[in-house]
Amino acid sequence: MMNITSYNITDVSYHYIGLRVLAGMSSAAKRNEQTEAISHGVFKFVTDRALRLMLPEPRSTFDAVGVKICQELTHFQFVRGERGYPYELTAGGKDALALLAGKQYTELRRLMARVHLQTYENLRAVVQTHIDAGPVWRPIITAAHLGEPDYLNRLLKPTFGDDGAAIAQAIEAESPQSRTKIEDALHTKILQHLMPGQKMRVALFRAMCDRLVTLRLLNKARAVTLQCEFDKTYSPCVANAPSQPWHMPLQVPLRDGTMYHIYLCEPDMVNRDHQDALLAAVDRAFAVLPLEGGYYDIPDLRDWVCEHLLIPEAAFDDGINRLLDLQPSPLSVGLQYDRITSQRRPLVRTRQGTQLHNLVRRIR
Repeated sequence: MMNITSYNITDVSYHYIGLRVLAGMSSAAKRNEQTEAISHGVFKFVTDRALRLMLPEPRSTFDAVGVKICQELTHFQFVRGERGYPYELTAGGKDALALLAGKQYTELRRLMARVHLQTYENLRAVVQTHIDAGPVWRPIITAAHLGEPDYLNRLLKPTFGDDGAAIAQAIEAESPQSRTKIEDALHTKILQHLMPGQKMRVALFRAMCDRLVTLRLLNKARAVTLQCEFDKTYSPCVANAPSQPWHMPLQVPLRDGTMYHIYLCEPDMVNRDHQDALLAAVDRAFAVLPLEGGYYDIPDLRDWVCEHLLIPEAAFDDGINRLLDLQPSPLSVGLQYDRITSQRRPLVRTRQGTQLHNLVRRIR
């Protein structure tokens, strides 16, 4: 069995960049030229995405990411290369690249989900923990509340219930020097409790969750309860026969000879029935979400609808875009610039140039 260790491959798109670069380079290219080209491609991708979403430029130059991507593509058996020699695509890598080039995205996602779950034991454990134990609530420390006597206890309550008080007291007794250290201490206790068989560092868990979101195996929402804020991760996948038509079975042969079973969530937002289900969930969300200036916040709507329907965040975005394309559309969208953050990303429309929206309302 193998464990994932990369902190800076947070998006499955980086693997696609690696495949494209390796396929497009001359066979005479040296290995270091290949990895440098991949690093440059990832940097350009992240920079362009930040510009498109009006986010700050990336602080990292991603100089080392090319090497790590090639290592992972080797783990997936998509590339091969003897030490010191250039990488080359295997038949499996060429198949993955053909799916990407042919825009067969559903099959590509299934393939990438399969190789990730097959290759990495700790990544599979993270997915299974979310399925078995439910959402993982990672506290977000607010400095203004740190002086409140029961604050840490409330932050631990979604995970530990009444047992959180003793843990909170122990953390307070250690007197961490910063908000970040307190937050990491809380996250460490939560991960140790939920995944006792894994030596899971906080930074790795965060990076792994980000990648699993891009694989559509997890969702990440901002949640508020007990007057506290949380990053809440949960899986739109299920382990047993589902009631929703968009859950599709995936069998993953593991390297110990056993079979891992999971139902991936793959709604088809071209399907009018799926569009109707999404719009009905949007209407239910509008009944409970706060209204401001006649509009609802799209990130809040995304969080509510995705958990209610158990669909991936990307499927929500695709579905809302499909609803906006209807004539007449049941929805109208707007934009408020100061609400755009990397954690509360807007809806991107590319039908007529790139447009961003983070506000939506119903057209009756």
